[in-house]
Amino acid sequence: MNLLQRKYFYFFVLTVLFFFFAFNIKYNYILNQTIDYLVPEKNLKKNSFIQYECGQYDICGGWADRLKGIMSTYAISLLTNRQFIIKMTKNCDLKKILEPNEINWNYEQVPDNISIEELKIFNNQPFNQFKQKLSLFPNLNRTNMINVKYGMMFMHRLIDDPILKKKIKKLGYEQSKFHMAYQFHKWYKQLFKLNNRTQKKHDEFLQRLKPNSDSKLICCQIRKGDPELRDRRDDYVERDFWNFINTTFLSSGFNLSSQYKIFVTSDLEYVSLDAKNYFKNNEVIFSQNSSIHIDKELSNNECNKLESVILDFHIMQNCDIGVVSHSGFGVLALLNRPNPFKDLYVYSKEYKHLDMENETVYNSFFNNFKNLSFIKFSKLDDIYFFQN
Repeated sequence: MNLLQRKYFYFFVLTVLFFFFAFNIKYNYILNQTIDYLVPEKNLKKNSFIQYECGQYDICGGWADRLKGIMSTYAISLLTNRQFIIKMTKNCDLKKILEPNEINWNYEQVPDNISIEELKIFNNQPFNQFKQKLSLFPNLNRTNMINVKYGMMFMHRLIDDPILKKKIKKLGYEQSKFHMAYQFHKWYKQLFKLNNRTQKKHDEFLQRLKPNSDSKLICCQIRKGDPELRDRRDDYVERDFWNFINTTFLSSGFNLSSQYKIFVTSDLEYVSLDAKNYFKNNEVIFSQNSSIHIDKELSNNECNKLESVILDFHIMQNCDIGVVSHSGFGVLALLNRPNPFKDLYVYSKEYKHLDMENETVYNSFFNNFKNLSFIKFSKLDDIYFFQN
């Protein structure tokens, strides 16, 4: 190699090294900026909150939709080191039924005159931001309050993000388990406890359902759907539920079937009465006035109706067997058990052969919810619930 060739060679090597180090410096800067948004200990203001809000004029969805928003927002609070707040005041202040347990989420502690940024999550943009390793809340480190509205379940998108792996591990979680299905029972217990009056109702009701240590409880939740959408479902699906429960758990030869009581909850009152007529050898128990959709059938200050819905949800933590519709209320109520996937059956249909990323296929799947069967929900991908 002559002198001129050596000069060109050294120039080439130096150029490559320059661009290599420049790229790494820029990449690490971007990476650190992204992590700073998620773990902003240095840049965060002293009074830093993230709040799930459901106000009087907000579209909040039912109890399950609200819980999806609450738990997803709580997950983000852990990742951003912000204090978690819940302000659910639509038609009834949630604090009149549920109280903070281990985590003080009471909105009344938030100071006046703080900076607020509202985040309405109506689409997949936050999901795509995580996929692209961008911050969910760019430029909000110096904002006191991030106010999250709408009930979408987006925390399950966090488990595949490599940037978050270190932070999630630091919080004490396996990244694959930082998921609503696995953490729902733990987080719900950390966040909520029934007030004394509602807890007394719960305990008295539970004594009827499980009077002794040998008592067994089958919980059945049936969602008939909104009146304008019922043509998308089969009529009298409740009979499918009764037949499944009877043949699978209560028919002759089933061990100790007489010890089972059946708890029924539905969005239509007659369903519970029909269960009482069907099951002659097993006691059927249900709550009064719980067959409502709290975002559509609740008037202002009707806390008694909201209390009935939440009471049903808490009762279902005690189910030995769950047979539920493909609905958020039933699925989340059964996942709110110490062993969430134990003997859980969902009235649904197969989806793995379908391209659910295709909007037409997705809409067709949910717009025609007929000819369903009971699927044992023992792992995340058994039914199409946490994927959307």
